[in-house]
Amino acid sequence: MKQQTNRFRVKRFHFETDSGTEIGRYMITDNLLPMLEVNQWIEAKSLRKVSTGKAYAEKLSVYLNYLDSRDMEYDSATNRHVTAFLQNLIYGSLNDLKIQSVETVVTYGTLSQYVTVITDFYRWLDNNYESQMYFRTKTSRVRAGKSFLYGQIYSFDYKYIVDRYLPGLKGGREYVKWYDDGEKQAICSNFLTLRDEAVFRITLEGFRIDEALSVRLEHYNATERMIQPSRSKGRAFVPEGHFNPLRTVALPDETCTILDRYIATERMTAENESGVVSQYLFINLRKGKGFGLPLSYRNYLAILKSCSTRAGLDPHKIRTHSGRSTKAMEYIEHQILHPEDGLSDAVLLECMGWRSTGSIEPYRNHNNQVIARAVMEKLHRNGGDDHD
Repeated sequence: MKQQTNRFRVKRFHFETDSGTEIGRYMITDNLLPMLEVNQWIEAKSLRKVSTGKAYAEKLSVYLNYLDSRDMEYDSATNRHVTAFLQNLIYGSLNDLKIQSVETVVTYGTLSQYVTVITDFYRWLDNNYESQMYFRTKTSRVRAGKSFLYGQIYSFDYKYIVDRYLPGLKGGREYVKWYDDGEKQAICSNFLTLRDEAVFRITLEGFRIDEALSVRLEHYNATERMIQPSRSKGRAFVPEGHFNPLRTVALPDETCTILDRYIATERMTAENESGVVSQYLFINLRKGKGFGLPLSYRNYLAILKSCSTRAGLDPHKIRTHSGRSTKAMEYIEHQILHPEDGLSDAVLLECMGWRSTGSIEPYRNHNNQVIARAVMEKLHRNGGDDHD
């Protein structure tokens, strides 16, 4: 029996630049012909790292081939097709009644990555190929995209599907999402360098780890206690010496004290001994390969996990994004406990670098005991229950 060839495939193409150098890019082909809109999106994902574009292309091609097997094109698909695709990843073909083992077919993290790729793709399509058509959800009026369906797809909550069908695997992915005060103090007390503590404290102010590691010396104002990243998720990279339009964050005195001490001691020593003059704030301090070069995500993650072990925490449950989650929840908690301060969602979006209020929801801690107690006390401050 002749094996069916996938219509959509990922291919590597080579291009020559104006300077004569050669660059490689991964593209999705439709019957061996590169696709316009799809590859424009992949190119946007490849600007920072070609490997990122490749990973996104590979996952999107799986989705496109699934749609093709159902005689459906991506610009006509609905969120029902996406839901069916996710179910197919988990169980295989339900039509053939061949339920497969979730442990061997797909992991919780992989399924979540597919959701990210698909929703990001349709959001990009909507932003770049929008129309004037609208549809209504339960809570809002949404601009649809080229086919009227793009907004419907990327605004749909697929996470509940992932959680519902893979409860066992999700349990294996548990992590500390919000630090309490004791955990923050324990971690800060167990770093081996000022640099590592400074990076951690900056994430506690709402920075993504990539943003923290992207900070340049010129974007830290020690006098005004202000700091800016040079790159941010979904935003353009800021070239050296150019105006930085990315958000500015004010740092607390304690964080600035740690940061200033690091710059004056550890960083200065590493720069002098390595002979490397780096524009980046956080650099490698250990002698050897990479000495004086920018600190990488991989190195910092290993440092954070080692620190958490010394602090008595489970390193398998520690991730770099938890500091940002903690800061977001602190804003939300303050909104509820102190409404008189007028800390609106618009302020929260600005401080966290978000574009829509939909970004807030994943950061909410619905098991927050401080909020629960405060609400109870406000409801019963006059004494007694107002039951019928």
